[in-house]
Amino acid sequence: MPETVKAAPPVSYPIIVSKLPKDGMTIRFVASDEARAAMAAFLDIPAVESLGADLLVKSWRGEGVKITGRLRAEVVQSDVVTLEPLPQTVDEEIELLFLPEHSRLARMVQPQDGELHLDPEGDDIPETYVGDRIELGTILAEALALGLDPYPRAEDASFERFDTDPDPDGGKVSPFATLSKLKPGAS
Repeated sequence: MPETVKAAPPVSYPIIVSKLPKDGMTIRFVASDEARAAMAAFLDIPAVESLGADLLVKSWRGEGVKITGRLRAEVVQSDVVTLEPLPQTVDEEIELLFLPEHSRLARMVQPQDGELHLDPEGDDIPETYVGDRIELGTILAEALALGLDPYPRAEDASFERFDTDPDPDGGKVSPFATLSKLKPGAS
């Protein structure tokens, strides 16, 4: 079985779980020019103009870690219609729960019917981590990626239809008529 290769996060900011203060740790992250350029390349967008996050990282139920806060970014995406640069604002709430890989709380009980039943309105399943570190850079990259508009389009951008209709009178041509012309011996 081939090994899966995890891409390195564009920004590295490890959180050492064993050194978390009792009351939690407040993190105010502001990306440097190099980090923003790396994030833009990682997300395959023209630019990340600003990227910041205000987070609270604290212990949860003895062995877990809860991360809450907000990510804000100003990015430039390409308009899907014109391909022109299109500035966008991303404002994402972050609320994640992490458990050690071998935690009894991280194990999901398999139902008798073999199906996995999830409540779409319920809490997310906790993430797992290996060792004593959680990579905040990966969390920020995922939150920013989820906050991007999958089809960025300026309000005034519109698709223009280029009519390549072979009928100069503008009559509608059936796709089947066009296909019949491809048949051997057809005129």
